[in-house]
Amino acid sequence: MQAARPSDLALSPLRLLAGRDLRSFAGLAHPTSLDDVAAVFDLDRSWHGQGALGSARHRTDWFNASAAGFARGARVWANDGTVVLIDATDVVLVEPLPSLLDALGEPETRLNSFQGTFEVEANEYVYTRRGLTLYVNRAVDTPLRIAAFAPGSLERYQRDLRLDLQMKRLPPSRGPSGDRLP
Repeated sequence: MQAARPSDLALSPLRLLAGRDLRSFAGLAHPTSLDDVAAVFDLDRSWHGQGALGSARHRTDWFNASAAGFARGARVWANDGTVVLIDATDVVLVEPLPSLLDALGEPETRLNSFQGTFEVEANEYVYTRRGLTLYVNRAVDTPLRIAAFAPGSLERYQRDLRLDLQMKRLPPSRGPSGDRLP
């Protein structure tokens, strides 16, 4: 099967994202395809995971991608080849976080998020009209995670796109006799 030609409309925002220029980023184009992402990022299609997005818990495939400045790579979330979200941690931004936040202005909302099992108050800065969410650690002015998507409403973001980052602590394992395992 031959890959589709990347869409010029989709490439510009993907280049801004890959270059970590979030000040100029205005959201992913709709539609953006996996082929579009592969034209800008190093996209690995040999394996994919699956997760749930938004409060509606939409089952969505994700693929690994990499680019310079993305220390841990990125996840590209897609339904039937159409990209709905790209998220990444440990991203080296092209400008300090405080100046980026000043340039972006006040987010539409700040939501509580999770770091592991711990809830962090108001650290998810949501700019739905810009198709961007920044998870921030204001104590050290560091971005923890970024998420990019097509611009839309806050309701759509929460219902269809929001990442569930809460980790659940599991009870200790028990053996067949009921004894705790080491």
